[in-house]
Amino acid sequence: MAKVVTFANVKGGSGKSTLCINMAAILIRAGYSVAILDLDQQKCSQDWITGTKDKLLSRVEIIEPAELKAAEDVEVDFLLIDTQGSLTKEMAQFLFQSSLIITPCRVSRDDIVGQGWIEVFLKQSNQNSKKAPILTVLNGVNKRSSILSHVIEQLKEDGVQVAETCISQRVCFAETNVNKVSVIGYNKQATEEIVDLTNEALNLIKSET
Repeated sequence: MAKVVTFANVKGGSGKSTLCINMAAILIRAGYSVAILDLDQQKCSQDWITGTKDKLLSRVEIIEPAELKAAEDVEVDFLLIDTQGSLTKEMAQFLFQSSLIITPCRVSRDDIVGQGWIEVFLKQSNQNSKKAPILTVLNGVNKRSSILSHVIEQLKEDGVQVAETCISQRVCFAETNVNKVSVIGYNKQATEEIVDLTNEALNLIKSET
């Protein structure tokens, strides 16, 4: 039964696809089988995978939404779901099937509000099933910026679970998107950050099972 990791933020451009693709590569390298379900109308993640020459990403399976009845039924170790920048009924369905929800969030008011809507939606839901933990990942940040520590402090005060790993703003993320490869072997520092984030996500999933 697949562990389902959903990348969600109702704000577009928060980095959902980039984190989804690169975490898939890290999981593949670690020996797991991985599939991606792309629910975004732009199909960025799906195009990234289908057009790749990356040896790791070429081993990621693409799942079409029409083929999927229940996310957990996919016969891989991990199903990563890339969602669009809005809260749809389709996205809600998969949020409730998730083992973990990752909300990428840039240090901007719009991204933080977008992250908050995911939190509010799940808290106000009448679903009886156990809700997946939400891990907010500060993405595209300047780690020396004073605003970063302020945002992290504020989110934690609001009861938000913030990842210890922040993803730095690096040109390599845009370059690898254009070239349809992962950052593994492309940029050492970016790779280390994605590895740390993936390990953090895996530990959180294990603690919930």
